[in-house]
Amino acid sequence: MAPSRDEVLKALEQVIDPELRRPVTELDMVRDLELHDGVVALTIVLTIAGCPLRDSVETQVEQALSTVPGVTGVELSFDVMTPDERQALTQKLRGGWSADEGTIRIPADCRVIAVASGKGGVGKSTVAANLALALAAGGRRVGLVDADVYGPSVPIMFGTDARPRVSPSKRIEPVERFGIKLMSMGFFLDETSPVIWRGPIVMGIVRQFLRDVDWGTLDVLVVDLPPGTGDAQLTLVQQVPVSGGVIVTTPQDVALLDVARGMAMFAQVNTPVLGVVENMAAYRCPECGTEDPLFGTDGGVRLAHRFGVPLLARIPLVPAVREAGDAGRPIVAVDPDHAVSRLFASLAERVAAAVHAGEPVGAAMPS
Repeated sequence: MAPSRDEVLKALEQVIDPELRRPVTELDMVRDLELHDGVVALTIVLTIAGCPLRDSVETQVEQALSTVPGVTGVELSFDVMTPDERQALTQKLRGGWSADEGTIRIPADCRVIAVASGKGGVGKSTVAANLALALAAGGRRVGLVDADVYGPSVPIMFGTDARPRVSPSKRIEPVERFGIKLMSMGFFLDETSPVIWRGPIVMGIVRQFLRDVDWGTLDVLVVDLPPGTGDAQLTLVQQVPVSGGVIVTTPQDVALLDVARGMAMFAQVNTPVLGVVENMAAYRCPECGTEDPLFGTDGGVRLAHRFGVPLLARIPLVPAVREAGDAGRPIVAVDPDHAVSRLFASLAERVAAAVHAGEPVGAAMPS
C-alpha cells in the first residue's frame, strides 16, 4: 500500500530542529513534498546556510519516514530560508517564556541586544557590563546573560560570588547586583574548575539560562556572546529573537580583520548590526589627559564606513575602567559622572533608540 501524504507529514512531526527545539512541520521547514511509487521526495528549508546540525536533521528525517508503511525510499534536499522568512519565523517564536516546551521565547516587549567580538581581548565583556548598567541608569529593567561559558567574567566584574537560588516554581532566580539581573556559568563554578565541554553541552547551558531563569519583567536583555563566530555563537543568535547586535573591536588591524566574520554571522541570521564600538581607542593619561593611540587610529571609523554601519562609541583606554572592573565595581555603577561613564550613557541611548526604531541609528560618528 502506497503511503499517504498525511501519514508522511505525521511522521515528520517527530523531526525536531536541534536548535529551535520545535518540529520542522510546525516551523514550516518542509517544502515540495511529493510521493511517487513509495519514494518520498521533500525539501527541508534551513534557517541559515551551512547549518552546523544539518546532518542531525537528515538522520531524523530518514528515521521518521522509515516507520511509515509503504515508504521505499527518501529523496531529501536542503534549501535556505529567505531573510523575510527568517524574520517571520523569529516573530512566530516570540510571545512569552515557554519552559514546558523547552523553547526559548522572549516577551515581545523585551529587546535582546547581543554584544559580540571577532576575537578575544578587545574588552567585549567590559563593554557589555557597562552598557547594561547604562541602560538601567536610564530607567530600564535590564538583565545580563554571560554566554561566555568557557570564560565567564560577570561574577568578577560585578563583585559577587552569590549562588543563584531556585524559586518555588522550580526556576532559577538570577543574581542581582547594581540593579541588574545577572546569570553566568561563573556562579556555578569555583575559580579552578576547568570547563571542558563540547558545543551541544554549552548550548544546553545557555538555553537553560534563557529558558529556566525567572527573569521577571525585563525591558532589555543584554547577551554577552563568547568571542569568535563558532557554532555556539551562531546557534545562540539563531535561536534567540535578537533585536540587534553590537560589535566590539579595537582599532588595530588584526582585530578589525575578525570583525567581518562577526558581521557575516549576524547577516546570516537576519539580525541587524546596530553598530561598532571601538574600545581602547587611545590611552588617556589620568594625570594630564593627553591621548596616545597605542593600537592605531580611526580603525573603528574605517570599519563602520566599510560595512555601512554606525560607529556607536569610541571608548578610550583608561586605567580607572580596568581598576573598577577588577574591583567588581564597574565604572558606570560607581562613578556615573566619569567621562567614560558618560560615553557609555551615550552608547546606551543610541542602542536603545536603534532597537526600538527597528533600524540602525543613522550615520557613523565623526572621528
